Amino acid sequence: MSSQDASGHRQVRTRAKQACLHCNRRRIRCNVLQMHPCQNCLSLNVPCEIGVSKRGKYPRKKTARQHALSQTDGNSVQLPTSSGKERSHSSTSPSDGRDEEREPHVHPKSGDAASAHQTVFFGESSPLTVVIDEGRRSLEKGSGELHMTRFHYPIPEKLNAFSTRDEAFRAHKVKKEDQLRADGAFLYPPPETCAILLRAYFDWFHPCFPILDRAAVYEGYAQGILSPLLLQAMLFIGVSLCTDEAFAQTEFPVRYWAKFLFYSRAKAIYDAEWESNKTVKIQSLFLLSFWRGGPSEERDIRFWLGIAIDLAQKRGMHLMSKFSFGSGREAGLWKRIWWSLYARDQQSAAALGLPPHIRDEDCDVAMLEPDDILEEEAGGQGLFGVQCIEDLRYPAETAKLAKLLRSIVSIHYSPVSSSSSGTSRATLHKQLVDWESDMPPELKLENATTSRARFLAGLLQMTYQNLYVLLYRPSFLNPTEGILDSQGQIALDAATKSTRVLEDMLSHNLVQHGPPHLITHAFSTLCIHTIEFRRSSGTGRKLAEHRARLCLLSLQELQKSWDLENWVLNLFFRCLDDSTARTLRPVDATAPPPKTEARDLVPATPDAFPALNMNPEGHTLDAPCQSAHSHYPTGDISAPSDWYGLFNFAEDYTDISGVIPSHDPSINLQNLEFLYRFL
Repeated sequence: MSSQDASGHRQVRTRAKQACLHCNRRRIRCNVLQMHPCQNCLSLNVPCEIGVSKRGKYPRKKTARQHALSQTDGNSVQLPTSSGKERSHSSTSPSDGRDEEREPHVHPKSGDAASAHQTVFFGESSPLTVVIDEGRRSLEKGSGELHMTRFHYPIPEKLNAFSTRDEAFRAHKVKKEDQLRADGAFLYPPPETCAILLRAYFDWFHPCFPILDRAAVYEGYAQGILSPLLLQAMLFIGVSLCTDEAFAQTEFPVRYWAKFLFYSRAKAIYDAEWESNKTVKIQSLFLLSFWRGGPSEERDIRFWLGIAIDLAQKRGMHLMSKFSFGSGREAGLWKRIWWSLYARDQQSAAALGLPPHIRDEDCDVAMLEPDDILEEEAGGQGLFGVQCIEDLRYPAETAKLAKLLRSIVSIHYSPVSSSSSGTSRATLHKQLVDWESDMPPELKLENATTSRARFLAGLLQMTYQNLYVLLYRPSFLNPTEGILDSQGQIALDAATKSTRVLEDMLSHNLVQHGPPHLITHAFSTLCIHTIEFRRSSGTGRKLAEHRARLCLLSLQELQKSWDLENWVLNLFFRCLDDSTARTLRPVDATAPPPKTEARDLVPATPDAFPALNMNPEGHTLDAPCQSAHSHYPTGDISAPSDWYGLFNFAEDYTDISGVIPSHDPSINLQNLEFLYRFL
């Protein structure tokens, strides 16, 4: 390179090694090392003060944990540990004994790394970003040079609600915490029971929705510093999905009461705003969204999921490509959380026929990859399990199917778009075929040899076939001239394949551990076979009846975990003619009425702790005792055997769904279409 070229070549400007306090607050370049006062302070006539660097002088996380574990007082939170001993940590303030919450670093081109203290996220459309970016223009380069827009901004210490200045707020938090402790929200079952429930969580739920860092959770649990909100939510999922044999080893006689107990505790901790770590809040709220309340309960799936998504968007998780992270482990966790929220949002919205909380046009997040799901090896593998090869593939493939689900619903079920677009349907069909051709071999049913592989491969195949049902269901419900065409046949074939998957999963006792969207798929398949049963005759009619019964048996198994509501299936049978309903019901209509279901004794709303108070003998339900069982009603509250005897055809449901009277011999397809919204 010539000297002329070298002189004209733009020199790379290095970042200043030190800045005065004024320039540091404004995030502008400072030349205090060349002159004092610096040029900026001199031009603005402000004091030029040089701060003392805190690099290497603040306590590290490991030291902070050890310090937290060494301090105990009368207001301690008892956490079970993997060794069977109880540890405690001080909880007099929301941040004591916890890792310091960190925000992702902003891309180097868009400014300095985010501060360790709390920050707030603003998107590009916010007018505040214009003002802040204007103040960050470089005086040396003139007004034409501007750094890329920042997205996370540190909250001024004087405005931080957790500063020592706000004594009233801190006093309120302490009062709330004392109330939580008095109500028993920080109590846990014995370590043996916790081990059973946590193992169930990581065996059946974590592979489907890997929203946690397994190694970090194990470290926090072993040291007794895991967030109580997160731990109660994990126990709620674990007691929902554990096997009947594992549940029998716990001190809880009724599964529904145990689920209600852990859910109520987690809900109370969240309502008290005790937890300050936003990531932990998002993870816990995602788990609480799996609570299946009654039809009139406001805090349902959409409620908890909506809050979790709102918090994630406030942190900027939907614009992840704008940031750079301190480590691939942190970036992978954020992506896993976001895509779990996205998949769950699309599944629940499609099942209920409601708009999703997340819009694709608002998001800029790369597709989930197996490298994002790969976890560091954690200790306590007997308690938290190990990651299998199929675990790396399933969440990524589920995210792809969630994107396809969003496209199908938005094109063919949106009120403002045309549902008769043959081109769009053909394009979506090709995308489904391409996805199947690219499916990883470890997730194919024919290659599944272990229970985990069969479980995940079956769930993925059910999700895939349900997309075909959604895509071609209108053609199946409304055949041309009463004759099922090729497109309607695709929906029927997809339902048939789904039934075969359910049969295989039933034979291996895997259906009970499925996530709630398996309820949607099984019910959707049930509706297709029910309609086919009504239309066909001969052998085809018998096959449709057999497949419908398999779907009902699958829903019966799923009720053990997710408390399938009886009133939904009641409506389902009300939509059928009497002959079809009697054929599909396993119990004869002349059988004596069943006993009153024990679940009727449960309070209508989970606002109170039904099992947090002391029983008459003075024992808490967290400690095993002989008299603890007397506090519960006998029998499993979620016992599925009472389903079919609860169908009272004398009741009138026309005000709910416009159901036709039972004496009408015809099947009402519009009402079956309406029922898709409930599961």
